[in-house]
Amino acid sequence: MKELILKEDYSKENLKYVYNDLYSQFEKSELKDKEQFDILFKNDNYKLLLCYDESNLIGYIIVYIDFETNLMWLDYLAVLEEYHSRGYGTRMIETLKEKYKNLEGCMIEVEKEDNKDMNTYRRIKFYENLGCIRLNVNYILPTKESGLSMHLYYLPFGKEIIKMTKALSVIKSAHNTIHSDITHVAEIFTKIEESLL
Repeated sequence: MKELILKEDYSKENLKYVYNDLYSQFEKSELKDKEQFDILFKNDNYKLLLCYDESNLIGYIIVYIDFETNLMWLDYLAVLEEYHSRGYGTRMIETLKEKYKNLEGCMIEVEKEDNKDMNTYRRIKFYENLGCIRLNVNYILPTKESGLSMHLYYLPFGKEIIKMTKALSVIKSAHNTIHSDITHVAEIFTKIEESLL
């Protein structure tokens, strides 16, 4: 099995394609406005990685890298619909780990279990099978309306354990960068921080 290729490519055509796919595959509450994406993609630390199997585009990963903590924040990972259920999600994460092996690890927001949506259980199992560790934090994803309670996982690229002070530092950095369009992001971070006291 050939290794997948992750390539940064911000062409207008690729961004338009990715936006259309994002809005078809993700819950509206989990998505940013196109304008916010446009701002973020001008930041060198926010990366769109297109994933190819040979010459076929099979998916994409959008990440934020916080060099101060030496950690990555997985914002979105998507396998194109025609390539679902072929093991590409796992291979994409493995390729990401290899490409960024100089980083300590990656933070991942995962929807909580919902009996009305069995995919929530499937996603949790997917990340846990990859070696992701659920952090003991009452994590809240900032949204325009308020916030969405989610699980926060850590995928080690090397170090198995992450200190909670470092986790809080990357949460704050990611929130202030990725969700800079949300007016109440500071209050959400305070709630997360207070839950650990």
